[in-house]
Amino acid sequence: MNTSFSTQKPAAFTATTRKYIRPVRTPYHSRSLFLRWMLTLPYRSRRGAALIARYVPQTVPPVWAEELAGKRVLIVGSGPSLDKVGQEFFARFDTVIYINFAVKRLQGTGAEYFFTTDIGPVREFIDAYEETVFRQLGKEHCIFAPIYLDQFQMMTPAGRDLFSWLRFDEAQWRRQAVKLGRLKAPLVLRYHPRQPDWDSFTLPRGGRSLPVLDHTSALTAILFAAMNGAADIGLIGCDFSAGRAASAATTQAAPDASVFSGAAAEFRKLASALERNGVDVTNHSWLINDGAPS
Repeated sequence: MNTSFSTQKPAAFTATTRKYIRPVRTPYHSRSLFLRWMLTLPYRSRRGAALIARYVPQTVPPVWAEELAGKRVLIVGSGPSLDKVGQEFFARFDTVIYINFAVKRLQGTGAEYFFTTDIGPVREFIDAYEETVFRQLGKEHCIFAPIYLDQFQMMTPAGRDLFSWLRFDEAQWRRQAVKLGRLKAPLVLRYHPRQPDWDSFTLPRGGRSLPVLDHTSALTAILFAAMNGAADIGLIGCDFSAGRAASAATTQAAPDASVFSGAAAEFRKLASALERNGVDVTNHSWLINDGAPS
């Protein structure tokens, strides 16, 4: 996994955001902070893993089985294909899970969830819109499955309490290449969720432990729905390509295709593994776009 940090400094935390996310200075702010981040990441990611393991229970809210088991579930990303469907498309599904800023397309009817694996979009959403949507959905319908294990320490107790948490099933040390602008760093160690071997994958049933997947939160959301008994899973706005839907646009720059490098191939492996486990997965984004990225 390669990570590049922009030299542009992020906006200051709003007063509301500070209630939920600690205003830590990030590697974006200076090269000295970047160096400190690089040197402390092994400890922070390993400690975060231990804290998450203690914090996340194995019991699940009963409403998950009620709203996911045997249901048609739609995973909604913020890719361009999202603009090509209306309410009638959403109505074909029993339960809808919105990834990050796609929650702007909240229908307000039926069972709806917010899902993320990264604190970054949560912070940006609260900066822009405060925490109202999370309060509206309720804790049992806001799911956080952290892919970056050091992010647990970045949230305040109130921030953690906005979400129902999932945890990685296994983790391991990973070498990560990083750079800041023109400054290139050596490989950095990060304790990170282990990625599954799809050829031997067996779908976990129930509980809160699952493989937390790289590339995009949508992939882990698929597993969340499947492990809670979803019979049929569809995707929209999960183009895994460049651009963003206007209906879910933010102040963020629209991603280019490199952001989702590997996501399409990983989705195909995941869908094949779930099919062997009796779960049908269809990416309607590709059907609407008349083709998938290569």
